[in-house]
Amino acid sequence: MKISAIVAVALGALALASCTPAPPTDVSVKTYKVSGTTLSTLERSLAIHGPAVPGLKGRAFAAVETSFMHSFDVNKTGASCRYNRNGRVGLRSEVILPEWRQRDRAAPELRVKWDIISQYAVIHEAGHIKISQKYARELESAYKRASAPTCEALEANMVKVANSILVRHGAEQQLFDETDAPRFQAYLRRLGYSSGA
Repeated sequence: MKISAIVAVALGALALASCTPAPPTDVSVKTYKVSGTTLSTLERSLAIHGPAVPGLKGRAFAAVETSFMHSFDVNKTGASCRYNRNGRVGLRSEVILPEWRQRDRAAPELRVKWDIISQYAVIHEAGHIKISQKYARELESAYKRASAPTCEALEANMVKVANSILVRHGAEQQLFDETDAPRFQAYLRRLGYSSGA
């Protein structure tokens, strides 16, 4: 299965767990090349070529870069200005994953470990996208509720509201990373492994 298809499957599984329809989400996949046939050479390659993540020392194994987009226009009606009610807030997310070209030349045990970590990385990044979808829905609701006497005041107020939402979005994304260890350990247990395997 192609990496992009795996990401789509992971997002689909998360969507099934939610009763709320997902906002428009455009997901693409970018890979970076790593090399090595031993654990130590792979780790060195990952440390050099892995994506840089704000707040993380060193390089990450995988990452996702997400932008919020909206299709709201201001609409002056009578004594108030509002955004059009049929606008949407969506996401454009790029998942960054490693591509190990020398996998077939490595020992079977290393290939198994790589596959486990790679599969979990997709699940983890899909979790980040799911968090962003939550805040996209909140942003969309804020746009639809917003109203002001002038369109200039409307847009100025919306900047403040959006910034507040995006700050909370960033904090939840950081917390998701900081609390990931138990989720990874549970994933290993479901596969029949321990975290020290």
